[in-house]
Amino acid sequence: DLILTILSDALETTEEGSRRRDVIEDIIASNGYQKTSLEKACEVKKLLKDYTGMTGRLRQSFMDIGFEVTDDRKHYKLTYYGDNRYQTVLGKTPSDR
Repeated sequence: DLILTILSDALETTEEGSRRRDVIEDIIASNGYQKTSLEKACEVKKLLKDYTGMTGRLRQSFMDIGFEVTDDRKHYKLTYYGDNRYQTVLGKTPSDR
């Protein structure tokens, strides 16, 4: 899905009627692009909109999207699909925002 998102974004700067555009459109159409990564990004934004601390429900929502949530003493660490290259930290208290 991420590759298809990148290709979809590339269409904005690809000339209409060009072979390159036709190939990109064919790849997207042939692979059932469902925009899952865009939906996940919107969901994360929605979850963090009024963030004041980690609740059990919020933790589960992050896990449903694909994040591992670990307690790092003063913060929560979110790791996307267990890949340490894709981590972020959330404060435990509203003042850590």
